[in-house]
Amino acid sequence: MGQPGTRSSPGDSAQELGDLRALLAIAERGLSLRARAVEVLRLCAAPGEPPSTVAREGGYVAGEYYRLWGWSLDFAPNAGPESLERRVSVLLMQHCHLVHLAVRLAFPEYRTVRLEQRRQMLVDLGPIVTELLTAREELDMWISTLEPHTTEE
Repeated sequence: MGQPGTRSSPGDSAQELGDLRALLAIAERGLSLRARAVEVLRLCAAPGEPPSTVAREGGYVAGEYYRLWGWSLDFAPNAGPESLERRVSVLLMQHCHLVHLAVRLAFPEYRTVRLEQRRQMLVDLGPIVTELLTAREELDMWISTLEPHTTEE
């Protein structure tokens, strides 16, 4: 895919539009997991031993982000490393890593003071959720520039 506003042929434009719409749906699905991810982080960071259901939920949420990351690569296989498409992919993987790390820290083989301190620091998604929201809005604007505009009679 190219940069916003660049088209090489009508066929490429239709394919690009379809791919961008798919990426938008992927980003929206990632954003819809936000509440579940935050809840997993909160429960993993809470003092004491978290219930085993937190590990299952965390595994599910991290797995969903991983699956979305893979799909995002499928819809933008030739995107440059600094492109919007690749930024969506990177942000989805960062969500996956953060949830996965929180679960690993909450269920270690051995508990240490340092590990507990690190575990209690992971309480929210931080700026990556805001960046994913921004990327979703940019995708939406890009799509609107590629969609055929209809005029009312």
